[in-house]
Amino acid sequence: MEKRRNKSFEGAILGEAHISVKPDDLLPLLNVLLELGESYRNIRKDDEEASVDLAYPAAIKVAARCRENGINADVELYFGIPYLLSRVVRRPGIIAGILAAIIIISLSGTVIWDVRIECDGETSEEEIKELLAAHGVYPGAKKAHLDIGRIQADIESESREIAWISVNVIGTVAYVEVIAEVIPPPEGEIYDGVNLVASRDGVITGFELIAGEPVAEIGLTVKKGDLLVSGLYDSKRFGYRAVEAEGCVLARTEEVFSVEIPLEYTSRSAVESEICEISLIFFALRQKIFKKGGFSGTSYDIIYSDIYIYSYGDKTLPVGLSVGRRNIYTEEVKMRSTDEARDLAYLEINRQILSALPDAEILSRSYAAEESADGAAYRLVCRVNCIRDIAEAKPFNINPS
Repeated sequence: MEKRRNKSFEGAILGEAHISVKPDDLLPLLNVLLELGESYRNIRKDDEEASVDLAYPAAIKVAARCRENGINADVELYFGIPYLLSRVVRRPGIIAGILAAIIIISLSGTVIWDVRIECDGETSEEEIKELLAAHGVYPGAKKAHLDIGRIQADIESESREIAWISVNVIGTVAYVEVIAEVIPPPEGEIYDGVNLVASRDGVITGFELIAGEPVAEIGLTVKKGDLLVSGLYDSKRFGYRAVEAEGCVLARTEEVFSVEIPLEYTSRSAVESEICEISLIFFALRQKIFKKGGFSGTSYDIIYSDIYIYSYGDKTLPVGLSVGRRNIYTEEVKMRSTDEARDLAYLEINRQILSALPDAEILSRSYAAEESADGAAYRLVCRVNCIRDIAEAKPFNINPS
């Protein structure tokens, strides 16, 4: 009589297996199961084989007894922890991932994962990070190797830009607070006052001054370098004193812009894109784990991108992959039409105007197309009439030594 056995917690732990024999050996197999007192279920029989299901340890014992009795029996796992382990062993990538996770977890509490900086001065965060890294504070540094007091003292004594620094390591994060040093101007830059002079030719249209005494008048035509606003201020009661003239002097000016667009150019066409390099990023370490060779072409670019793991708060962990992608292309020499070159020239010259005159009031623009010297390019010239600030600061000393 068939003994029934369902999947259970025991089956998940010990594993479930099929034991299969030739169709003619089914009855001897059942006799072995009865002799050993093992539970089984799901008797199946077809023209090729007969099988039953039972616990994996029992299947091993039954198969051994069958072989002793001259019965060829095969055991196949299909459920439970032993089944999962057997699949993992056949996949090195899964094992490598598990080992990497174990290493990361075991090291996570012993190293610095992130450096967070607060600075009240003009020193950039990148400069502070470079300075900290030079003294051993960086993502991946072992906390046990850090002498925080010595690091703080060394940075304060070596850096002219930092007056005070505090480094607190809490968990896996180094919190850094910085107070920047107030650096006086070098001796060669000491001056009594500042004048405002013309940075270019123009006709004065207005003043927007914070300090200083205007010496030019609205409507006056000035040349580059002419004095516009004096830093000498007449206090009436106490005589003249030097101040730093500050503000805007608006003038109508003419600016000239030009651009040349070659008619002949080299065009690139993408052919193929493929991953050629992969490196594992672990803190400051980059270990190459894949590189594709055998490429003999010369027309390609390799673009690298770093893919990091993100934790809570959208913080980047110093673990990830660096992927290099080879973009293969072909080059072909082509010719632009005059209309195409003209359109590109207008786009480029207007970009130059916006970049050079972001705060100016444009009064008028006049364009003129000219032939280049060799006739191989389209040349466009634009004359811009505008109102802009032409004031330029120029320090002075009353009694120069």
